[in-house]
Amino acid sequence: MGIFKVVGGVTTPFLQTGSYETTEKEHSEQNPYWYKKDGKKITQYIYCKLQKKIPPDTPPTFNLQTNDPDPCDLKKKREEERRKNFPEK
Repeated sequence: MGIFKVVGGVTTPFLQTGSYETTEKEHSEQNPYWYKKDGKKITQYIYCKLQKKIPPDTPPTFNLQTNDPDPCDLKKKREEERRKNFPEK
């Protein structure tokens, strides 16, 4: 069997550049916030999806925790809406 070169397709991880071996300290410097569901780490995207699923009148069946003051950017969106609706004179 001969050796041949494949053009196109998905590159193998051996040929890609970059490092996936970041330490916990490097990761915490890049993103100082953490998100947890029942004590297990999750991403910010999953945290926000779960937060939206919680109905306002019943307590959640799972425990969500974070140290991010505005994890789903709700405060930011609210402030932008206020600026649009009530412009400063």
